[in-house]
Amino acid sequence: MQSLLSTLADYDPGLLAIIAHRWDVDLEAGDPRDAAERLSGVMLDPARAAAEWNRLADNERGALQTVLGTPGHRMAEAQFSRLFGEIRQMGPGRREREKPHLNPVSVAETLYFRGLLAVGFGQGRTGRQAFVYVPTDLAAVLPVHETGYDLVDEEPVARTSTGAFEPDAVFPATTMLVDDMTTLLSYLRIEQVPSERDELLGQVNDALTPYWLGEPDRGRVALLVSLAGSMGLAASEEGIFRPVPSHARHWLEQSRPRQVRALAEAWRDSTLFNDLWHTPGLQIEDTGWRNDPLLARQTILTFLEMVPPEDWWPRDELIAIVHEEEPDFQRPAADYDSWYIRDAQTGAPLRGFENWEQVDGAVLRFILTGPMHWLGLLDLGDEGTLCRLTVYGRALGGETEWPDPPEESEPPVIQPDGAILVGRTCNRYERFQVARITEWGPVDAPYIYTLSGAAFQHAQQQGIDADAIRAFLRRISEDNVPESVYRLLDRWTQGGSASVWMTRTVILRAKTEEDLQLILDTPELRRYLGARLGPKAVLVRADQEQELAHAIQDHGISIAFDD
Repeated sequence: MQSLLSTLADYDPGLLAIIAHRWDVDLEAGDPRDAAERLSGVMLDPARAAAEWNRLADNERGALQTVLGTPGHRMAEAQFSRLFGEIRQMGPGRREREKPHLNPVSVAETLYFRGLLAVGFGQGRTGRQAFVYVPTDLAAVLPVHETGYDLVDEEPVARTSTGAFEPDAVFPATTMLVDDMTTLLSYLRIEQVPSERDELLGQVNDALTPYWLGEPDRGRVALLVSLAGSMGLAASEEGIFRPVPSHARHWLEQSRPRQVRALAEAWRDSTLFNDLWHTPGLQIEDTGWRNDPLLARQTILTFLEMVPPEDWWPRDELIAIVHEEEPDFQRPAADYDSWYIRDAQTGAPLRGFENWEQVDGAVLRFILTGPMHWLGLLDLGDEGTLCRLTVYGRALGGETEWPDPPEESEPPVIQPDGAILVGRTCNRYERFQVARITEWGPVDAPYIYTLSGAAFQHAQQQGIDADAIRAFLRRISEDNVPESVYRLLDRWTQGGSASVWMTRTVILRAKTEEDLQLILDTPELRRYLGARLGPKAVLVRADQEQELAHAIQDHGISIAFDD
């Protein structure tokens, strides 16, 4: 910001005289520049500055200390005035008549007429705006250590010692958004979905709700669609929202940690997804006004630097700190009146700073418990009142490196009846390809897809013939395709129609998760097993149940057969 001399040089003689009287300086009539230089010289004397500092009341020191504790010793005027009152701007004539320096209306105005605080304009995060500031050279001589009103060193409430907060119920973050993005791209590949946003979201919501692995929240679905566009995984082509083959394949073939990173960084930088417009409880009226969705995310990520990196912390206390330190984080020039937002329940308009908690606070709360949780960045405790950064969250904030451990991929299991069981650990590009040639079953663990006559015809319409399907099935199953599936493909190729197909499936169940994990960790037993069906159940490969039973008994594990 400006020096004291350049600040005083912009003042008219009447304002210089008011400040000089406070500092006991006699200004001779003459050139205002000479008067500014004389006054500046006195005010920058450390002894005189200390004397003036000691004459301040505690609340005046506190207000000044608040500005001195900010980068550049400046603070948005709108924010400062909410905390410490306004500074009335008057011309020489009005000031001479009303004499505001004799009866200041606020702490801010008192400091202004003492020359300790000035008002100027500069570039802020949301454009050009008014600031209050302490001139840089004056800040250097003020004895700020001689005060008990030190807000700068105050420890934020969100910093807690290890174990200070422990939730009763934990909702851990997952990477299911990766799986659901794969589902979305698969659907966009096989269906004609209009790219107009309302139609796009409406069709995706209606069609895919039964197939999401994560919660079918409309905001979460909007996030998936927006990220697909932001990352270039899908784009509009002749009015249809389609996957971009090269971009989609590149992302689908990556390891899960890298896919999570790509999604998280895309959300951080995306302008297609607007967190405010999906915040629960708010009814947004589109009258032409626009907000910058990047500002709220940048604010959250900045303030998350003060929370314990691996411990739980209170969500609302972090939001309270933002309210105190940077309430205008998403409002250009502290404008709380031009956005048309209503309470979704009552319809009441939510304008003015008095509705900060219902609008701005709600946006921060949604970002933490919505997108950041869905993206795998934050664990939630006690219905979201407590939060904890995951390793992905710490990596997005720059606290640690992005994890990228090796990923074990489990091949799909092809059943004799044409069902294809695809686990979450399967390569996402392979699942994407399976989805193109099958009918989709209800979401389960694993995913269930079924080869059928209708699906085969649809595959042919996409240019996929039987030979390509055979080769693909051999490759993804590691050459473990039942002969009955080949016969099924031959029948369809020859123009036959699909018929009812029934097969017996053997499932191995264990009393505990630990018992099943012991079997899965034993290579001599694992070879007979297919996809897991849950924490205590797994499919047995076709015609392998007797061999598996003998092998289990050979390992000293008792086994029983259901009737």
